[in-house]
Amino acid sequence: MQQSSAVRKPQYDLERFEQHTPAITRVPKKEHIIHPVKILFAAVLLVGMISVMLYGRVQITELGQQINAVTAQLDELNSEKVRMETEMEGMMSLKAVEEISVGEYGMVKPDASQVTYLQVQQNRVEAADTEETWLEKALSFLEKLGISF
Repeated sequence: MQQSSAVRKPQYDLERFEQHTPAITRVPKKEHIIHPVKILFAAVLLVGMISVMLYGRVQITELGQQINAVTAQLDELNSEKVRMETEMEGMMSLKAVEEISVGEYGMVKPDASQVTYLQVQQNRVEAADTEETWLEKALSFLEKLGISF
């Protein structure tokens, strides 16, 4: 029996699956030489970063000193304010006012002969006469005519 041309047995290349031992070749190690420009760039970058950090620390220290100086000045001004308020309260007391008025201005307390009493009538109400303005007169005239606003 012959096989028809339509049905054929496939042919496989089995050599691909055979185990071959690869040849090992040694590659010489490449020496890593760092270029001097890279070293210089890294050094400049490192010095720049350290400089920025130190400058920031200096700024923080200076601002801290300024804050401390202003805080001390504020404390001093607050204590001066308290002292002046206390002094003002002492000057405004009735006893201090009386001493100054008697001592510096020669004032004396009034005696009974200097006091005059007045009697005022109560329940007396006086109404002031008010004149009608020209606008009020015009409005009342218009109301008499029957026109109202």
